[in-house]
Amino acid sequence: AQALLPSALPFYYPSYVPPPQPQTKMFEDEFGREQLGAEKVHIQMQQRNGRKSLTLIVGMPDKVKLPKSGRILEVDHDKLLKTIKHNFRTNGTLKRDGQHGCVYQLQGDIRREVANFLVDFAMIITKEQVNIHGS
Repeated sequence: AQALLPSALPFYYPSYVPPPQPQTKMFEDEFGREQLGAEKVHIQMQQRNGRKSLTLIVGMPDKVKLPKSGRILEVDHDKLLKTIKHNFRTNGTLKRDGQHGCVYQLQGDIRREVANFLVDFAMIITKEQVNIHGS
C-alpha cells in the first residue's frame, strides 16, 4: 500500500499552506524607494525530526527599483542565497516554482536573523513587507 501525495501540493514541502496570492503594485518604502511587486515576504519555520528544522522564505521580489536613478534591476536570487548561507553559516537551496516564485530553504530556525538581514543589509524588502510566521 503506497501513499500518494495530492498533486496540488508543491514538491518541496508536502504540508505547505501557500500564502495569499500577491498583488503586484508600486510601493514606496520609508527611504522613498519605489518598489515593484511590494507583496508580503513570508518567512516561516518547518519542524523536521527531533531538533532539525527548515526556514522557508516565500515571496521575494524578482525586480527592485533604485531610488535615485529609477532603474529597475533584477534580483540575483542565487547570489543572495550564497550570501545568506555564508553569513549565517548554514546550508540552503533555492526552489523555483511557477506558482510561488523563488522559495528559499535554509537549515535551522533563523527566521528573525534572515528578516533583519533582508531589511537592513540587503535592502531588497522593507520591514512592512516581512511577515514572520510562528514567532
